[in-house]
Amino acid sequence: VNDDGTVTYTFIIQNYGSGAATAEDEVSVRDTFNPILSDISVSLNETALAVTEGYTYDQATGTFVTVPGVITVPAATFVRDTATGAWTVTPGVTRLTVTGTL
Repeated sequence: VNDDGTVTYTFIIQNYGSGAATAEDEVSVRDTFNPILSDISVSLNETALAVTEGYTYDQATGTFVTVPGVITVPAATFVRDTATGAWTVTPGVTRLTVTGTL
């Protein structure tokens, strides 16, 4: 990516448990972007998050943090093969996307 180019970070959050991660669980993602990004936009499962309501970003340090409880992750699904008895687990997935300019 060239200077002044756009970069996108995608965080795939997976839940292999039988219970969903709810707002009460206060899940949060924290990362420090290096190089530091400017003009960021953030979405959760393709729905835009608003700064301060959904996340904070310190452009001086590159520190990004989602507001605790904004991220929820559905429970995994479990399927048992009747012939073999083997279980297949499909995790619940939430996608957090951060796009910004270098």
